[in-house]
Parts: sequence; structure tokens; C-alpha cells
Amino acid sequence: MNIEQLKQYARERYIPIMLDDAKELLYETVQKCKPRRILEIGTAIGYSGIIMLSACDEAKLNTIEVSEASARLAKANFEEWGMSDRVNIFIGDARDIVPQLTGEYDFVFMDGPKGQYETFFPYLTELLSVGGTLVCDNVLYKGLVEHVPDNKRHKHITVARNMRAFLDDITASPRYSTKLYRIGDGVTVSTKLY
Repeated sequence: MNIEQLKQYARERYIPIMLDDAKELLYETVQKCKPRRILEIGTAIGYSGIIMLSACDEAKLNTIEVSEASARLAKANFEEWGMSDRVNIFIGDARDIVPQLTGEYDFVFMDGPKGQYETFFPYLTELLSVGGTLVCDNVLYKGLVEHVPDNKRHKHITVARNMRAFLDDITASPRYSTKLYRIGDGVTVSTKLY
């Protein structure tokens, strides 16, 4: 299955994957950074993991997925792409797994539960090496982060407020240099300065 077929498979089954312009940015960022150790929160079917590993042959990926069914599909996709020896999939809730992670990562891609970015942020800051890169997808959350309308369901408003807090924190943090890209559903690329 090539990348277009994988994308088609996901779209037909309503599996959320990165939008094309955000995918291109992720690929280019990994290519430029040449990371050795990547942490990904939100594996889904392995689409973004395949993008990142395709961008850097030396990289190894630890990825977290809450759904066992999705993790099985991702595992099969990584095998089909000849990448399974470079991937370790943690199955479970990232809220339980992330605080227990050890070691250093030079690249982190956050695309997991949108309302939890703020919760993960301090842990990821500790795991990310100085000079490392943190890429976060969906930071504008359906356009709601900047303009929360009154007629949206409560869950969406809560997620948007949590994401707004995360966005405020990461852009204000002196430990990061952050750029917000208004592509896809909003992507931040942050470099850890110290």
C-alpha cells in the first residue's frame, strides 16, 4: 500500500489523519532535523509515523495508541513498509504512559487527544533534548481555539479552551522558539532552547 492508498483507506473509514499541507510540513521538518529518537502521541494507523520514518532513515519511533485495533493496523502498515524494526508501539492511554517515559527524544510529534496537550506539555519538555523539536497538530482545533462560538457542544468548547491554554503556554515559554503554521488544522513547530 503506497502513501496515497493509505490516505484513501483512512479517509474512507473516517480515521483522522494529517491534512496534506500539514503532512508536507511534518516530512520537511523531520528531514531537516534528522532525529534519532522520535516520540509520537497518537499512532492511529501509522500514517504520520510512516511519513516521519520515510523522512529520516536513521530515526527510531516510539508511538502511543489507545486503540488496540488501530495499533494492530499500524503494526501491519509498518511491517508492509519495512519499518517494523524501527518502531515500538505502546498500547494504552497516553495520560498513563507519557508520565512514565524515560530517556531523551530529539523529536516529538503530538497528535493525540486534543484536550490533553496542556497536560502532556511539562512531561514532553523533560523528555525533549535541548535543540530538539516538538511538532503539534490540530492546535487551532476546527477553528474554535481563536473563536469559540456559543452554539458548540460543551466538549468542543472545553477542548478548545484547553488547547488555547496550551498554545498560550508554548508560545510564551522562554524554553521554546515556536512558530504557528495556519495550515491543516493548525500546526506548531517548536525548538527547545534550554
